Amino acid sequence: MPSRRSPRRARTLRPWRASLPALITLCVASGAHAEAEPASAASASASASASASASAATPTPTPVSREPERELPTISVSASAATDPTVGYQPRTSSVAGGDDRPLKEIPQSVAVVSSSVMQDQQARSLDDVLGNISGVTQTNTLGGTRDAFIKRGFGSNNDGSVLVDGVRTPVLHSYLATIDRVEVLKGPASLLYGMQDPGGVINLVTRKPEDTFGGSISASRTSHGGSDAQFDLTGPLGKPGQVAGGTLAFRLTGEYDTSRYWRSFGRERNALIAPALSWHDANTSIDVSYQYVDYKTPFDRGTVLVNGRPDDALRYRRYEEAWAQSGGIQETLRARIEHRFSDAWRVRATYGWGRDRYDQYITRATAFNSATGALSRTSDANLGRNDSDQIATLGLLGNLTLAGMSHALYIGGEYERQRSFRGDTIRGAATKGFNLYDPVYGLLAPGGIASAKQSDSLSKVHTYSMIVQDSVKITDRLTAVGGLRWEDWQQESGMGRPFVFADRSHGNVWLPQFGLAYALTPSLTAYANVSRSFKPNVASNVAAPLAPEFGRVLEAGLKFSLKPGITGTLAAYQIDKRNVAVTVGDITSTIGTARSRGIELDVAGQLTRHLSLIGSYAYTNANDRDSNTPLVNVARHTGSLFAVYDTAIANLPGRWRFGGGARLVGARPGDTANSFTLPGYVTVDAFAAYETTIGKFPTRIQLNVKNLLDKTYYPSSNSNLIVAVGEPRLVTLTTTVSF
Repeated sequence: MPSRRSPRRARTLRPWRASLPALITLCVASGAHAEAEPASAASASASASASASASAATPTPTPVSREPERELPTISVSASAATDPTVGYQPRTSSVAGGDDRPLKEIPQSVAVVSSSVMQDQQARSLDDVLGNISGVTQTNTLGGTRDAFIKRGFGSNNDGSVLVDGVRTPVLHSYLATIDRVEVLKGPASLLYGMQDPGGVINLVTRKPEDTFGGSISASRTSHGGSDAQFDLTGPLGKPGQVAGGTLAFRLTGEYDTSRYWRSFGRERNALIAPALSWHDANTSIDVSYQYVDYKTPFDRGTVLVNGRPDDALRYRRYEEAWAQSGGIQETLRARIEHRFSDAWRVRATYGWGRDRYDQYITRATAFNSATGALSRTSDANLGRNDSDQIATLGLLGNLTLAGMSHALYIGGEYERQRSFRGDTIRGAATKGFNLYDPVYGLLAPGGIASAKQSDSLSKVHTYSMIVQDSVKITDRLTAVGGLRWEDWQQESGMGRPFVFADRSHGNVWLPQFGLAYALTPSLTAYANVSRSFKPNVASNVAAPLAPEFGRVLEAGLKFSLKPGITGTLAAYQIDKRNVAVTVGDITSTIGTARSRGIELDVAGQLTRHLSLIGSYAYTNANDRDSNTPLVNVARHTGSLFAVYDTAIANLPGRWRFGGGARLVGARPGDTANSFTLPGYVTVDAFAAYETTIGKFPTRIQLNVKNLLDKTYYPSSNSNLIVAVGEPRLVTLTTTVSF
């Protein structure tokens, strides 16, 4: 993975006559972070700081005494600007809960952030890797490993629309991380700002933006599964600053090619990504446009089956699918943002987002299994001509004003969204016997078949129009109130068949209020509370009658704290009530009535000592179907994670070293809606080591990562006794990144 460049470069200061203790005292007093290194590591420290931290100007010390001249250690000073959203592992601000970046302690909701430093140290390859650092987030049915699918605070699915990119909903099946700088998770209902959402929260992927100075990186990786990955990331100005239409034009171009042998039995994964972006700005106006194109192919792997009511570790590597079972397609996204400043107090902002995922899926489906003999019945299925798309446009006025002696950050806006999902030929083959999972012989089941007239041409559409008002009021120096109201008008259509038959044609409107308070008990401790509602239409074409929309309500309270030198944390307690909960089993979607989730969450991240940083989480989640009084599927009662890194220099060796590792815990959880079986809990352990130096003039990082160090067999999610996902075994990755 390429190193994530910061917009400013750290400077290296070599004092000759100043007292070292006095210099460190000066740096600390100025809000900088001073780090002593051996003189031989000077150039390596400078390059490492340039690629890993956002830096501001370095103060120039004044000599405090005359001493005999001597060689002093190099001091690498890195003073991060207050506006930087993250510093190392520590999150400081976020825009996911409002129109602008706000300090986390002033947001009366739980917001967790995984920074670029964490993602680089862990060599995160998927969104699932990233979200393993966040409390209360676990995997659910991934549709054969082809979709991102996350449960947040007990609720979520593989098509709930909770994944955003730069604050814009995206319809794509899978998120690629080559362009991503950090990941923000807003806990609880987000319908005020993002409309149709589950009450568990949203996941916002923040991309790296074009920069006005030239720079970039190239990266290559090799894995123990026979995988290879190559990436590049370039950014810089186009033309002279201030002289392109009266402003400054910058670009960013990111590319990736990743291919790997699939670790279970057979198959191959491949994706090719290209992502250009442009940014123009002058004193009052900024325009940002970005596009991403991904050509991908991945095995359609339903996992394993239960043997005598439980997963059998002996079947870890054995697939029941045929080699032709795979999903492949083209993913495209386009985003544009224009902002104009009328004055220091008022701005207008317009955004547009478009996304489309066109793909075909060839599926081997298990229909029955005999644990005693190993006999497995299978069908040859396919979903062809899939086309999922989403368009969303917003227009808003942002103001900062003072009324009645109180500071207001006001947002007034409107939004239009159009979602469309289409499936062309739908093939559902007849059950075929003759396959034995204990002694498999492949090639007995052919792909394809005759499309079902009744199930083909499945179409669902949702259109919404919304008006939003949000106000963040600084009532006193300690008390901040955030309130808002959204009015949303929606209409949906769904159906299928040749000839086409409507299953649902409904419409309505809803008011969605939200209110929260944040009170600073001390400069390092803030109490907060909020109450809000969520809304999401239940769209499905495979139903006998229209499904009522889902509604949610949340009550939440918590504490936000900061510890020296740089730890940020949130402790939250919540209750979510949701009605008309939609659940899909196989191809059938239905509602289970009402559900309730109660829990406690803790997220911490940042710098513990001068050399030690960490990110950790814990969640207790009690989510139940209130009608049947049974736990919700794939929701673990206990989850937790801890990852720490130690950064140091080694005597007589140039450069910097980073050593780290951690563990993730997921407790036992129901494997299906009927609670007929339980997935066992598990703990996985990861570790890494990285060496940062300068080769020639180029900062270079060589990194070795080991995921699932103990080679634990585990099962992250399931959908039925015939669809149980299998976790990846030990994976060793060697990565080299050169920055310039």
